[in-house]
Amino acid sequence: MLPKTRDKSRLSWRIVLSAFASILLSGTVRALAIYMFTTPNEFAPGGINGIAVLLEALTHLNSGYFLIIFNVPLFFVAFFLIGKFGAVVSTLSMLFTSGLLIVFDYIPGMDNLQYAPEYNAILAAIAGGVLLGAALAVTIKSCGTSGGTTVLASLVNKKYRNLSVSAMTSVFDACVVLASFFVYHRGEPFAVKLDPVLLALVSLFVTSETSDAILRGFKVAYRFEIITDHPEEIATEIMECLHHGVTELSATGMYSHHKKSVLVCVIRKRQIGEVQRILRKYPDTFASFAPVSEVYGKFLK
Repeated sequence: MLPKTRDKSRLSWRIVLSAFASILLSGTVRALAIYMFTTPNEFAPGGINGIAVLLEALTHLNSGYFLIIFNVPLFFVAFFLIGKFGAVVSTLSMLFTSGLLIVFDYIPGMDNLQYAPEYNAILAAIAGGVLLGAALAVTIKSCGTSGGTTVLASLVNKKYRNLSVSAMTSVFDACVVLASFFVYHRGEPFAVKLDPVLLALVSLFVTSETSDAILRGFKVAYRFEIITDHPEEIATEIMECLHHGVTELSATGMYSHHKKSVLVCVIRKRQIGEVQRILRKYPDTFASFAPVSEVYGKFLK
């Protein structure tokens, strides 16, 4: 058995390596999203990234410089209000993004990777949203915040846990998106000026959905609660056909005061129909089910 000090040392190294990997991965993915899809198609992704992109459109100065200017002050806010680890990791991730955006301008042929507007702007908004959502989720899973407006969203999330961090970030980001109406296509007809706003909203929606899906995890399952007088028969069929365990609880109907059994089981989404087919054999049985965002422990029987 390893000494406790060595266990702690290994754990700390794992945390450091995980944080370092998060910085590299999220920073790279975010930079590619902005450089390849957002900037050439002239829409703001929201938040600090969106402000930087808008300022690049106005000044023709690389958005990476603006990301550095905005994220350094936010680092100190996050450092004292969110926590040291989260502030350091999220800020380093954003600074790495900034550095890559600046370096991209000096790499010959790098502009050939940009998804130009003459192709399909909607696809660019979707692709950019997926990449930004993935970067957001990686950073949040690593340290709880991705910096920028997510610092504010994380603060609210600490008090209201039922509110999604990524969804709240999208609300804050929407305020930045509206500014794109006044930056892009100035002097053009109203419908044309709406293009950047609509593209940004599409990107924000995809970003939120992508990050939520990753943060929830890919082991999404459903929890069934079955009130029945046939616990043995139903449990046996579920365990034999679906290969999942079943837990039996005792209950009393408050109207009839009759003793009932409550069966609880967690199944995969594709198995919902199989459970429903089993329950149809017992018409006096009542059942309800709801999604479970994450499953820990021994899921399979």
